[in-house]
Parts: sequence; structure tokens; C-alpha cells
Amino acid sequence: MSALNLSWHSKSLDSQVALRCGAYPTCSHQTNALAFRGSESMGHSLKFPFGNSSAKTRLRNHIRPPLRVVCMDYPRPDLDNTVNFLEAALLSSSFRSSPRPAKPLNVVIAGAGLAGLSTAKYLADAGHKPILLEARDVLGGKVAAWKDDDGDWYETGLHIFFGAYPNVQNLFGELGINDRLQWKEHSMIFAMPNKPGEFSRFDFPEVLPAPLNGILAILKNNEMLTWPEKVKFAIGLLPAIVGGQAYVEAQDGLSVQEWMRKQGVPDRVTTEVFIAMSKALNFINPDELSMQCILIALNRFLQEKHGSKMAFL
Repeated sequence: MSALNLSWHSKSLDSQVALRCGAYPTCSHQTNALAFRGSESMGHSLKFPFGNSSAKTRLRNHIRPPLRVVCMDYPRPDLDNTVNFLEAALLSSSFRSSPRPAKPLNVVIAGAGLAGLSTAKYLADAGHKPILLEARDVLGGKVAAWKDDDGDWYETGLHIFFGAYPNVQNLFGELGINDRLQWKEHSMIFAMPNKPGEFSRFDFPEVLPAPLNGILAILKNNEMLTWPEKVKFAIGLLPAIVGGQAYVEAQDGLSVQEWMRKQGVPDRVTTEVFIAMSKALNFINPDELSMQCILIALNRFLQEKHGSKMAFL
């Protein structure tokens, strides 16, 4: 998190923020911290200087003191030794190590989104001459970001990178921009459609390997799914777990919603979990998205300890 726009409201701060001031209650002009709890924290603490005696008064009166924001990220997980990452790295290196073409091709690429940009990079690695066309004056497609005239950042898509994205993780490593990713605690947070303003967490224990960490995260969460719904969902997933990749690829003809109903999974599982997952993966609804896409993601999450761990730009 490189910048934060903070709006001071004493009501929300009283309920969500704990104020700390050094080691002594009478400290003066020490560094104080706003420590956010639970899903508000995501591994960050915000520090700013002001005297303890006037701290609460300033917050209540909506006075906005100058902020010195100190953000702490979780360390990058060990992703480079997973089977999927090693396969991605080997494929990528084959472009650079392949024989140089006697006559490089001029390749026109329409659109400078992630696919277009990475295609141009790998064509150049293979010795060809990509020509990248983009209608807008910013690159990135759905994950484009730019500053307006006032200096505010705008984002057009979901900027999130899972540990189970081996090709993107390898690409960032090759470009030397792995440090741009800011890793968060290993949890997934869902908005609860039936309880506006409330969120539910799935916390993955760091001490357990996959798939035990994911199983425990699901079992410990009792806010979104009931035990009967968890059991029916687990039974519905058994063919995918037993059938492996061959089964996953065969589900391309079914939408998420169709597959769930075929497997007897309650509709509420789709509503509570898979609407968010479908939109996060492909920006479309479960009745439009192929179940193959969801099963590939779930497979990675279950196979890799850090597969479901998230990072942001």
C-alpha cells in the first residue's frame, strides 16, 4: 500500500481503532499508532506524531493532523519451488534459449492488457519483433491504473495476485518487479450478501500444509455456510478431487451454476461464495463462467500451501 486516503470520523474510529501511545500514559510528542483489528488490518499499522493529551480531542473534533504512514507487508511466501512455478519458469526460459529466427517475424498484437503485454515480452524473448497496439493512452487493460490531474489513482479492475498464479509470479520475477507485490495475511474475506456491512473470514493456518490449511479454514468458518451445506459441498467436490485434471477439463461445457446443481450443492453456496469467486476470476456471473475455471483455481488452492495467499499492487 503506497498511499492511503484516510477520512477521520470519530464514530467509526471509536468502534474500529485502538489508540496507543508509547510506553507511558503521559508521553508527549511520541509516535502514536492507529492499530486496525481483524479484517481492517491486513498486516498494516498506521503511525503519526501527536501528543497523547490532545489525541482524542483532535479525533473527536475531526482535526486532521499530518500523517506519517508506515506500512508493513507480510514476507513473500516460498513459491519458487512448487511444481506449477517450476513448469512456468521452464516454459518461459525456452523462449530465451531457443535458436534465433533467421528472419524475425513482425507480429501485431491488438490490446495492451496483461495478455498482450506478456505476449509481446515472450515474442521479443524468442527473437521476434512485436508491434503492440492499444486504443487508450494507458496500458494494462482490466488492471490498468493511472493518476488523474489531481494526483488521485484510478484502477479499472481487480488488482489481486494469488500465490497459485505461477505464470504471473514467474513473469514478475523475470522483469525484476516482484517487490511491487504487497503480500497480506493468509485469509480470504467475503462480504455477506444477507448482512450488509458485515464480513466473514476464512483464516488459513501457516503451520499446516495444503490441503489441511484450507480444510481447517472452511471448517472454522460458521458464518457463511452451515455444516449441512459444507458436507454437501464437500461431497459435490469429490469427483473433482478423485478425477484429477482429466475430470476438471471435462467440465468446460458446464457453467458454475449448472455444475453446482448437477452435484447437488445448495444454491446458497453459489450465492455466498462463488458469485464473488466468479467475478474475481473472470468478472462475470456463475451462470456465465465455465466450471473448469473454478475447478482449476480450487485445485491449485488445495494443492499448494500458499496458493490462496493474496498480494496487491
